[in-house]
Amino acid sequence: MENAVTDLKRYISQLRAIPNQVSNFQICNSQGGGILDYRIPDSQSEELRFETEADFHSYLTRVMTDDTRRLAAKSHAVPHAIVFTHGDLNPRNILAENGKITGIIDWENAGFFPEYWEYSKMHYTVRSLIRWLADVVDQVFEGYRDELHVENMLSDLTGPY
Repeated sequence: MENAVTDLKRYISQLRAIPNQVSNFQICNSQGGGILDYRIPDSQSEELRFETEADFHSYLTRVMTDDTRRLAAKSHAVPHAIVFTHGDLNPRNILAENGKITGIIDWENAGFFPEYWEYSKMHYTVRSLIRWLADVVDQVFEGYRDELHVENMLSDLTGPY
């Protein structure tokens, strides 16, 4: 697992070093056009790109209540570097063999976003997977909790790869 962490840090550092030379918009896709991000439903039907991080945050929080928007304002007030981001790094898009990353696939969400975006998106994906496990998988396969517990212990000892 340590190799995968080192590899992923290196890859993310390389991605973040790619300059935006395609657009005057700070937040945009890899070609300078509208972003595609499934966390932002309108991005699938509208040409969404933003001149500033503040414009991006304003758009994201437009559907929030005033109280929730005030909570978000503290985090959004911190200026972030705008960096090239994969946009959908999750286990199914990271190819690995023997604990080393061999490839990263599924680049349609790539673009220039605030530096925290990759991190929060990875957590968002995991949250969705946890919900899937709780809402679907555990109901389809009933009665195997003990087996899962043992398999998790074995995985902790031998690693996931």
